[in-house]
Amino acid sequence: MKFVIKLMLPFALMVPAHAKTLIRFQKQITAHACYLGDLINVSSDRSELMKLPLDSHPKPGETISRKQIVDWVIQKTGPLDYQWKGKSTAQVQQVVRATGNELRRKAQTELEHQLSKRYDTITLSPKGLVKDSEFPLSEFHVELPETYPPAKQIAVRLIHGKYSIPVWFKISAYQSVLVAKRPITNRTQLQQTDFILKKRDVAGLKDKPLTTLPQAIWLKKSINKNHIVTFSDVAPTPQIIKGQWVQVTVFNRGISLLSRAIAEQDGYTGQLVRMKNPLSNKYFVARVIASHQAEISS
Repeated sequence: MKFVIKLMLPFALMVPAHAKTLIRFQKQITAHACYLGDLINVSSDRSELMKLPLDSHPKPGETISRKQIVDWVIQKTGPLDYQWKGKSTAQVQQVVRATGNELRRKAQTELEHQLSKRYDTITLSPKGLVKDSEFPLSEFHVELPETYPPAKQIAVRLIHGKYSIPVWFKISAYQSVLVAKRPITNRTQLQQTDFILKKRDVAGLKDKPLTTLPQAIWLKKSINKNHIVTFSDVAPTPQIIKGQWVQVTVFNRGISLLSRAIAEQDGYTGQLVRMKNPLSNKYFVARVIASHQAEISS
């Protein structure tokens, strides 16, 4: 019996211990990782783990820990007998396929091309930093703002699918526009001689500037010398202006009578305007039919 025990003892010593699954981080992890094998290397005994799809892509710059990996694997597959090799954390790297400067130049080139069609002179000053991108420059398309006149600061957007990069610029856009030669008060009927055509920076104006003066317009508000006149500053001159004498035609039972009255308010054709009879000091309402003319129909 002793012989048998002695003979079996070497065989017992030769039985290998249960080998643990070896796990280590991949040398390079990028935001394109889709499977567990893109994050870690697993020994052949459990290599099927590397085919597990990830719940989401890791983010560039994100730090992934050994604990996160192990907890996730246990949650997905159950208990894991493993031995971790190497570093305990890894950082997700961004594969740069377009630098921030390349992206800015693309945005600036497109914006300059658009603005140069309308303005005599433009200057663009980049603002802020543009981050590098993992997507190739050629795959971005450009979205340009269509506002006229442009704001003083605008963002050009570089679009890649659902991914959008705003690229900001400070803008000067010079154009020949009408500028007031002198201060002009509200309700003044405007003449071409009131203005001079000058090249001015129109970026930041709240409304479109005038480059030519329409006929029969007046000011809606007072303006100063050197003011760039815009469409919101002017309006068509009313056919009847407050304080003017107006010829009033009164129609009553087929008979028409003419009289004169003083307008108490401005009025355009078709509007009802309050009038005053200077002889009787009585007020009435008449409908504007033409310049300096109104009528009353019974």
